[in-house]
Amino acid sequence: MLQILLVDDEPYVVDDLSVTIPWQELGFEQVHIAYSGMEALEILQRHPIDILVTDINMPQMSGMELIDVVRDRWKHVKCLLLTGYAEFEYAKQAIERQASAYLLKPVADEFMIDTLKQLQQQIRLEWEALSSQQRTTQTLREHLPLLRDKLLNELLLGSRLSRSALADKMDKFGVPFSIGDRTSLLAIRLEAFFQQQDLNSLLLFEYAIVNIASELLQEHFRIWSCKDTHDYLLFLVAAKPRADIGNVEQDDTEEAAKADAALLERIAYQLQKNVNALLGGGISVVTTDWGVFPNRTRQLYLSAVTTIRQRIGPETGVYLSGGESVIPAGISSLQSLYEPPTLFHLFETNSWDAIKDKLASIAEELKGREDLSPEHVQEARHYLESVFYYIAHRGNRLLGEIVDLPQLAIRTVHTADQLREWASAVLSQLKNEFDAERLDQRKQLITQVHDFVDQNLHYVSLHAIADHVGLHPVYLSKIYKSETGKRISDYILNLKMEKATYLLSHSPLKIYEISAQLGYSNAHYFIKLFKEFNGLTPQEYRDSRKS
Repeated sequence: MLQILLVDDEPYVVDDLSVTIPWQELGFEQVHIAYSGMEALEILQRHPIDILVTDINMPQMSGMELIDVVRDRWKHVKCLLLTGYAEFEYAKQAIERQASAYLLKPVADEFMIDTLKQLQQQIRLEWEALSSQQRTTQTLREHLPLLRDKLLNELLLGSRLSRSALADKMDKFGVPFSIGDRTSLLAIRLEAFFQQQDLNSLLLFEYAIVNIASELLQEHFRIWSCKDTHDYLLFLVAAKPRADIGNVEQDDTEEAAKADAALLERIAYQLQKNVNALLGGGISVVTTDWGVFPNRTRQLYLSAVTTIRQRIGPETGVYLSGGESVIPAGISSLQSLYEPPTLFHLFETNSWDAIKDKLASIAEELKGREDLSPEHVQEARHYLESVFYYIAHRGNRLLGEIVDLPQLAIRTVHTADQLREWASAVLSQLKNEFDAERLDQRKQLITQVHDFVDQNLHYVSLHAIADHVGLHPVYLSKIYKSETGKRISDYILNLKMEKATYLLSHSPLKIYEISAQLGYSNAHYFIKLFKEFNGLTPQEYRDSRKS
């Protein structure tokens, strides 16, 4: 979807264009309006504009001057000059400034639409060129650090990818690991000195620490790093093949594992020393034991986080090795409850099908656990209840007003099937309530739109309506059309033409006075619209009513 910017120092020109042209049908996501060149530059800095439509003769900054700035700073923007000046010199200047098109005011809607379609075709061709294999590869390279970071975070949080999907992503992102590698995790917590820095300084320090750690690790280990939700810097490491060991079987011996652990420990100590000396701040470091990737990756992560929380706590500059960073044996929580995407997130996005799938995965995990206890079922139930309370309160409602809570609360929930049945019943009532509420809100919204248009027919635009109801213009347009089957601009035009026919029949107002009363500063433009709507000019319609 494209974005267009309309610029003219005469407000009626751009306001009329914003309403009468079917922008959404033409593929424009958003229409921006500016009444001066300086205001247009501010919008260009904040929004990804694709097409600029500007008048030539404007005070302070002319359309030609505006195009010069756009050509210098936003070379991809297509520029369309819309002006009442028909002299060849202006057209010559427009060509010299590489304007994409030049139209004379007043311009018919069909000419404007045809020109816009031509510009859209040019943009599409340029996009196709940019999406070539070379460009795509370059873009992928630029985003590889973020993609690697995101994928590792997903694995640490327990995301369940098939082996083939994971291997494919790792290959595309250039991750130097293979499924089945023996890996350890090194976790870094930045201490008080770094935490006291402003955000920009902290980001620079984090970047420096990652570089220092990478330099120390990369000689002996393959590394994959990320920053987690606790702001810990994490390095998943796997040993590089050793030249002094003859084969893979020998490399997997207990001696090799001990050597890797000892080497990682020495690097961790050196990392603390280097960070303190070079950056002037302390860090705490935890290394975990070793486990097969990706089967034990989440367990290694939980081990590191647990060690930092329980064994280091408020102390600073601490190092703990893999033997100490273990999760106490015994009962573990339900992974499906907390792995992304969480139910809280799914409710926020109204993904009802995904919510049902999530409930099914929770029930399946409960059924498949060998250490299942009544407390696991209660853990799941309390978690689900908190989600249900949250979603109800977020909608400014009490859960008890939506769901038959007392009846549901007394039901016995001891098994995975009972839990799923209970949660599905609550979910069904929540969905029905919010669906009905959404439809009612949309009906109220349509009423608000119609009332505002009726009261401000002399000067109304999509942006003014959107501001009044507190919605984005594009989103408002989509809702209005889905509910009424028509565009807002159609409703405004119909209302204006209906009022025009009434005034022509029941008032002595002159045509230019009626035009002004309906918000059209240009009477010729009003006459053109009226004839398209009624098949007669205003004067012909008035004369026909007299006969």
